[in-house]
Amino acid sequence: MKVLHIDSSIRQERSVSKELSAFFMTTLLARFGALPVDYLDLSVDTPSHPSALFVQGNYTPPEERTPEMIAALAESEALVDRLHAADIYVIGMPMYNFSVPSYFKVFIDNIVRINRTFGKKDNHYEGLLKNKKVYIINTRGADFSAGFMQEQSMDQLQPYLERVFAFLGLHDHHFINVYPVQFSGQEARAKAIENARKTITDLVHML
Repeated sequence: MKVLHIDSSIRQERSVSKELSAFFMTTLLARFGALPVDYLDLSVDTPSHPSALFVQGNYTPPEERTPEMIAALAESEALVDRLHAADIYVIGMPMYNFSVPSYFKVFIDNIVRINRTFGKKDNHYEGLLKNKKVYIINTRGADFSAGFMQEQSMDQLQPYLERVFAFLGLHDHHFINVYPVQFSGQEARAKAIENARKTITDLVHML
């Protein structure tokens, strides 16, 4: 069982999402012992934005791609290989302005690839990332259970990721939504983190 551990917070050591994704990994390794782990910090190793050549190469059959197309797709190919190689994805995901960090959006734009992470047959699309579990630890600054934050439209993150992941074949995904961690008192923040740790522990023990 190989784990792909992804972080995407710019806060580094002050990041609650990184703290909790690290806790998930510690709990996972305590349960199963040494496991191969591939770590990717998107705030440090941010993928390049896809270019016109990237898009052209993506929809060109591999055997017909020019050296320039191959070079434009090289970073994406490596990321997709890492996704295929892992059995579990553990993702530290802060909410920025009601959606995913820009680093993670660029990552998504690099991995949604025809015939690599999804295919098309008889006018139907099929995800190619199969038999994998995904755990998204989503930290949110404000309390999404009160006031105007309760409006469904305020959460652009979870619905987006649910649809993208499902499109890629990742149907076994679990969201651990942690709030409030920023715009609140220390007591509320500490309780949110404590509850997240308990949820993570329960999820790991269900594996």
